[in-house]
Amino acid sequence: MLYKAAIKTLYLHRDILNYITMKMKSILFTFLLLITSVVIAQNYVSTEPQDKNAILEEFTGVSCPNCPAGHVVMAGILAANPYRAFCIAYHPSNSSFTTPYPGDPDFRRTYPNVFYTTPYCGSGRFMPSSFINRRIYGGDRLQSRAQWAGYANGIMAEPSPANMGLSTTFDFMTQMLNITVEIYYTDNMTDDNTVYVLLAENDLVSQQSGASGPYTHKHTFREAFVGQWGDLITEPTTQGSLVTLEYSWDATGSGYIMSNCEVLAFIENQASGEIITGVGVHVGESTYIEPTADFTVEDNTVGVGYGAIFTDESAGNPTEWEWTFDGGDPATSSLQEPPPITYDTPGLYTVELTVTNPAGSNTMTMTDFISVGFPPVVGFTLLSSPNILVGDSLIFEDASLYIPTSWTWIFEGGDPDTVYQQNPPPIYYYETGQYDVTLVVENDYGLDLSYNPDMIDVGNIGLNEHNGTSAFSIYPNPSTGIINIELTNELEIEEVLVRSISGQEVLVFAPKSGLVQTLDLTDLEKGLYFVEIRTEGRSLVEKVVLK
Repeated sequence: MLYKAAIKTLYLHRDILNYITMKMKSILFTFLLLITSVVIAQNYVSTEPQDKNAILEEFTGVSCPNCPAGHVVMAGILAANPYRAFCIAYHPSNSSFTTPYPGDPDFRRTYPNVFYTTPYCGSGRFMPSSFINRRIYGGDRLQSRAQWAGYANGIMAEPSPANMGLSTTFDFMTQMLNITVEIYYTDNMTDDNTVYVLLAENDLVSQQSGASGPYTHKHTFREAFVGQWGDLITEPTTQGSLVTLEYSWDATGSGYIMSNCEVLAFIENQASGEIITGVGVHVGESTYIEPTADFTVEDNTVGVGYGAIFTDESAGNPTEWEWTFDGGDPATSSLQEPPPITYDTPGLYTVELTVTNPAGSNTMTMTDFISVGFPPVVGFTLLSSPNILVGDSLIFEDASLYIPTSWTWIFEGGDPDTVYQQNPPPIYYYETGQYDVTLVVENDYGLDLSYNPDMIDVGNIGLNEHNGTSAFSIYPNPSTGIINIELTNELEIEEVLVRSISGQEVLVFAPKSGLVQTLDLTDLEKGLYFVEIRTEGRSLVEKVVLK
């Protein structure tokens, strides 16, 4: 039977039942956590108001004799302002200074040509020169190296309406570069914003005018992953808005040494043409914000000896994790996802997680967070022999240990066949055969199952015993309440009595004329009854089952 096969499978896999129960409770627990807290899903950008970062777009060339001096100035600005000032070095192809020496690599790109033009630059073009956040000073965007530091310092002292974060990964097998840009607006921006995402390469060696011997170039522009004038940000740019942008690029055939590369991202106010702020990282690295520790557990009610599964949900891209599990085994872990934590003693236990990255550390402590107890041990008592007659009933009582909170009784062939209370009502059996009994009990800490195959034996006597005469028949039998007594000859029926199985008279019926008498027994409880027909000085008895 399919029923038996299913119950046997459940019995053999009660541990799976425990797991499924814990899993379902964990889904509810996680859902409740989600609806009771609102967390901005940012990992790389701060939500606190910050000042602007300086973005210096340098124009340089290998035939520019003063460019090495400009490189020194630029290096000093970057060294003095780590994580605040960033540079990209353009070698536009529309300048004679960028033509490579014979045998040297070609750093020229056409992408920056549109920027290295007049009147966009201002009154003229020259090298070395740089934009500082593309701001116009005295009518010119393009500024000499003497102005770079002062203008950059001024910009970095201004509050920014937006913050930027950046994360990069590179797969050396597939040669895929993946970039995540996060922008968080700390103030309203009514003008359209565009985003730029660029790739630069360091440690490129070639000849350089104004330098002796081989010269190492830094921050050399290689690729743009956006349009010529950036990509329009279509998401809201109002205070509290988080914009997340994803980029992927296949470096196959580029010839770039990706471990020497860096990614620069910045946003521009399209109305003013000025860069608002930006950020840069080496390929394979990310920006950091002070982390915020957070974690979830599949179920915070745990059975003794069972494992609790914890998941790190911390924000801010942590690099180190320190877990402490009061009363647990293991008691500590430095893994992001710790192994299952088991508890051997009932009680309430605290869990603590400290996360750290280069920007700082943060601790989350959940006091009395894990409730540990004993899962139930199933058991029940049958208050009589399991060998019964058709129409008889049986009384079952729960005897499970460790305070179950729910019960599921399954009575194969019984009526009712399923009960969800601790102690079921009388269970009637109306068909001969052998029947299984199953009880599943559960509490907050787990469940247990008792499967008893062929426990109940319903004999083929009882209703099949005949009254000894063919003078009448009763149908339907078993019945739901209405029965018919059909006479097989012209008997003179004096009265019809209905008695309980204990012999108590429960109904007296005065017959009417005719060969078929109809009795309404719907007011009687389920069970076995005796119908007695008194006629011509004798009594004829037949058993009837109400179901």
